[in-house]
Amino acid sequence: MSEQHPSLFDRALTRRRMLQGTALAGVAAFLAACGTAAQSVAPSVAPSVATSEAPSSGPSQAASPSPAASATPKPSPAAELNFANWPLYIDQDSSNPPKSPTLDGFTKKYGTKVNYRETINANEDFFGTIRPALEAGQDTGWDLVVLTDWMAAKIIGLGWVETIDTANTPAFAANESDNLRNQPWDPDNNKRAPWQSGMTGLGFDSKVVGSQTSMAALWTADPRWKGKVWLLNEMRDTIGLTLLKLGKDPATATNADCDAAIAEIKKALDGGVVRSFLGNDYKEGLIKGDLVLGTAWSGDIIQAQLEKASLKFVIPSDGGMIWTDNMLIPKGAAHKYTAELMIDYVYDPTIAAQIAAYVQYVSPVKGSKEAIAKNADKSVAALAQNPLMFPDAATLAKTHIFKALSADEDKYFNDQFSTLQGN
Repeated sequence: MSEQHPSLFDRALTRRRMLQGTALAGVAAFLAACGTAAQSVAPSVAPSVATSEAPSSGPSQAASPSPAASATPKPSPAAELNFANWPLYIDQDSSNPPKSPTLDGFTKKYGTKVNYRETINANEDFFGTIRPALEAGQDTGWDLVVLTDWMAAKIIGLGWVETIDTANTPAFAANESDNLRNQPWDPDNNKRAPWQSGMTGLGFDSKVVGSQTSMAALWTADPRWKGKVWLLNEMRDTIGLTLLKLGKDPATATNADCDAAIAEIKKALDGGVVRSFLGNDYKEGLIKGDLVLGTAWSGDIIQAQLEKASLKFVIPSDGGMIWTDNMLIPKGAAHKYTAELMIDYVYDPTIAAQIAAYVQYVSPVKGSKEAIAKNADKSVAALAQNPLMFPDAATLAKTHIFKALSADEDKYFNDQFSTLQGN
C-alpha cells in the first residue's frame, strides 16, 4: 500500500527529473511576459577560476572608530560565475538555445558572466571529478553545483560545502517551501538551497507497448519490448522501484532487501527482457526506437515528447520515487558571494516561475505557482494545475523516498548494484 505523505518533501532522498506534457510554445510566451532581458551568456568550454571576491566580512581598518558602527560593505559581484547543472534543467530561449532568460537576467542585474555547464549526468560520476580538489582543500573550479539529496547530504557531512550567508539570500530565506526546510542533514538550513524536485517512474513508447502501469512489465518477456527495456544506472532509483515491485518500502530498506532487489533485477536480465543500464542517454534510444520501455525521469520523457509524441511517463501502480536536487557552494569556491546572489535570484517567485514553466519540475519556491497561474498565456497558466509540478495528495500518496544509508550500507548497496551492472 502506498504510504500517505502529508507533504512532498517531508522526507527527501533520491534522484532526478520530472515534467508533464505540454509543448514549449506556451513557454516562449511566458518568458516574453516576464520581460527578462535577452543578453547573451554562452557557457564557457571549461569553468574559469577568476580572482576571488573580497571577503564579505572582516575587521575594520579605520584609524579610529566612528561613533556609530557602520555596516560592513558587501563585496562586488564577480566577473564570472561557474555553475554546473544537469542537462535540460533551466529555461532556454526557444528561438535561440542555449541562451537562458534567467541567466541573461542575472548578467544584466549583476554584470556577471555565467559559465553554465550541463556537465552533471550522474551524482557519483560528477562527485568523482571534484572530490580530489575537495580532499586537497582546493577550489573545484565550480561556484555552484546541483546534486541530489543523498549526495548533497554526503558532501555536507564531509564538511566540503560553504555555509550560505543568509544575509545575502533574503529571498531564499523568505520563499523556500516550508516542507523543504531544516532537513536532518542540513538542520540550520544554510548548506544547500533546493533547485527542483521530481519523480521517477515508467517511461515508454505507447505506440509500441500500449498503456503500461506496473513495474511487472519490465519482467515480462513480451515480444513488443523484450530486449528493448532499460533500467536507470542510479542505484537508488532502480533499487527503489524494484523494492516497491516486491512490496518493500525503500525508506526502510535493509541489506537483505537490497539482496532481494538485486536477485529480482537479475531475473529480468537473465530473461533477456532488460537490455542495459543507462543514464540520461536512454532518451535518444527512445526517440530512435531502439528502446521502448524502462525506468525513467519524467522530465527526460517530456522533453523527448517534443520529438516523439507517443512517449509517456507514469508513476507505476507499485509506487514511484521522489527526490530533490540542491544547489551547493563547494568548499573553497572562488566566487561564494556571487553564488549566493544566484541562489537568491532564482528564489524570486517570478524567476522561479520562469524556470518551472520551461522545465516543468516541482518548484521549491513559494509564490511560483501563483506567478504561473497569472500568466496571460492560458497554456502556461494551466501548468499551475499540473499535479506533477504542484503535486496533490493523490500524487504524493504514490511516491516514496530512499532511506538515508549509513556509510556501510551505502557501500554494500552500491557494491551489489555495481556488480550487477558488470562494473
